[in-house]
Amino acid sequence: MYGEADHYFSTADYVVFIAALLVSLGVGVYFALSGGRQRTNREFIMADRQMSVFPVTLSMVVTVLSAITLVGTPAEMYTHGTGLMGMFLVGTSIGTVLTAVLFVPLLYPLKLTSSFQYLELRFDSRAAKLVGTLITMVGAVLYIGVAMYAPATALETVTGAPIWLTLVLTFFVSSFYSALGGLKAVVWVDSLQAFVMVAGVLAIVIEGTMRVGGIEKVFEINQAQGRINFFNFDPNPGVRHTVWALTFGSMVDILGRFGVSQASVQRFCAVPTQTKARIAVILTVPVLILIWILSCLSGVVMFAYYADKKCDPLKAGYVKNPNQLIMYFLMDILGYPGVPGLFVGSVFSAVLSTVSSIQMAVAAVTWEDILKRPLGHLSEVRQTYITKVLVVLYGAIGTGVAFLMSNIGGTLIQMGISFVGASGGPLLGLFVLGSFFPWSNWIGAVVGGIVGLAIPLWISFGAFFIHVPRSQYLPTEISGCPVNTTVLNITTVSPSVPLTGFNTVYSLSYLYYGCVGVATVVIVGLLVSLITGPRATKETDPKYLLPLFDWLFCCLPRRCRQKLQCGIDYENAKRFSNNEDICKNISENTKGDEQQISMLQLEDDHKYTSDDKGLSRLQRNSEEAAESLIENNKEHSL
Repeated sequence: MYGEADHYFSTADYVVFIAALLVSLGVGVYFALSGGRQRTNREFIMADRQMSVFPVTLSMVVTVLSAITLVGTPAEMYTHGTGLMGMFLVGTSIGTVLTAVLFVPLLYPLKLTSSFQYLELRFDSRAAKLVGTLITMVGAVLYIGVAMYAPATALETVTGAPIWLTLVLTFFVSSFYSALGGLKAVVWVDSLQAFVMVAGVLAIVIEGTMRVGGIEKVFEINQAQGRINFFNFDPNPGVRHTVWALTFGSMVDILGRFGVSQASVQRFCAVPTQTKARIAVILTVPVLILIWILSCLSGVVMFAYYADKKCDPLKAGYVKNPNQLIMYFLMDILGYPGVPGLFVGSVFSAVLSTVSSIQMAVAAVTWEDILKRPLGHLSEVRQTYITKVLVVLYGAIGTGVAFLMSNIGGTLIQMGISFVGASGGPLLGLFVLGSFFPWSNWIGAVVGGIVGLAIPLWISFGAFFIHVPRSQYLPTEISGCPVNTTVLNITTVSPSVPLTGFNTVYSLSYLYYGCVGVATVVIVGLLVSLITGPRATKETDPKYLLPLFDWLFCCLPRRCRQKLQCGIDYENAKRFSNNEDICKNISENTKGDEQQISMLQLEDDHKYTSDDKGLSRLQRNSEEAAESLIENNKEHSL
């Protein structure tokens, strides 16, 4: 039972576990002493934009599928069945593809260090950018807290170590290699940890399935106990897991994490080209599916194992909360010397990936959006030193939040999605407002962003702290447990108190928190923009916009689509933007030939003219002039 010696680490387990931590530390030291030694912010924050596709892909995956997934997902499958398993993957895959189609082409060409510089450029407002930065800071410290709590509760199960000790250890290791090695260290450690995560979960699934008697028997037991519930089409938003909540909730969740969050934008902008950035994002889909399915299967197998023995460790009091079940199960089936240490090392590796990624991201935006203006005169070495201090500072704040999370009920996966949705949804809403609606103004963005952050945070905190989640755990048996077992009353997380009146808002499924954030920002932002005076569409550069109606109504004539787009002709705007890029490249490579370069400069008055023939002629002349000038440069160089 809980606390017995055979459920604790052996000496070999401690050796393997410490070795996993030393690998992470070693990578940080290596990158601190190699290359440019992380002496400039460009190298420290963006890895000189020379990262390879595959490690960036793995880094993006483990930033999303962290220890929260490895520990919280099996607990969710064990206590509530397979409702979260299937449609969550559908929404996640759609969100990932939309990220590659929408936000990579929007943000990559801008070559930004902070993704929120886009908000400043789009709305011509520093205040709009600072709202995005504020949302990121709030979301970062909340998510760091949840992520750090995962290994703390796991290690308590197998070592008896107090939670505070594990939190301090996590803070030290993640801050150390992040502050030393910068983005390169984080990405490469993330890549290594992805393999460790897969190996650890795969070992549990295979061994557990063999102990139960095969995969067919695993699903037979789950089916007989009413645990297989993939599809629930109930439209009630208060139902915890439905097809609608899972599809739309997970799609918004992944769009917020992959599409606009600093952690992901920082990664896909660290590869050399936009095409490679898109590939890096798309390749996350199969890796996400693999790790998610294995994590869910580990919970399904775990339930079958204990249901077959008729002894639920949670109800019997062998573990303190459902998030400790996977570690107890690990010690039951894989108690070989060193194996538990490997899996706990994978859990710890996963949380290090998440925490370090978020520390790096939020430190980057804090420097770029807040501190760069007053401290930009400092030397590159001092600027980088300040950024490293910020990495440590946010780790410390997140550690404090982790202590708070230890007092919250429910599974880690619910806590993670709740707080990510409450902060990621409003952030996604700001980018949707700016890129889809050219007449939205900075006042709408600021007010919409603040209100959009406040409402889902209020709902999520209210649900957790004021009205603790009351979803019932599915029934289990303990008749096969030892006779001296102390039975815990865990039928529900807390006594059920009916919610009436306005309090029914707390019954909203946690999967909808992100959707609430997006909708609030867009609706409030548009209303405020209308009230305060819409922004003139000619004042907005089309490169900061996404041609929504060109995609939705691609079969309509261009002039009709142009009217739907508030008069903006994206096709011509794109051609002119390409010409401007050619001019910039030529001007950088040719000095003293101002007369020839001026041939390519097109008057602003011609940008949105309806004379297509004139546009084509200007376009053709500029392209011919550019080709001629490039050929002349080649001849001069020879």
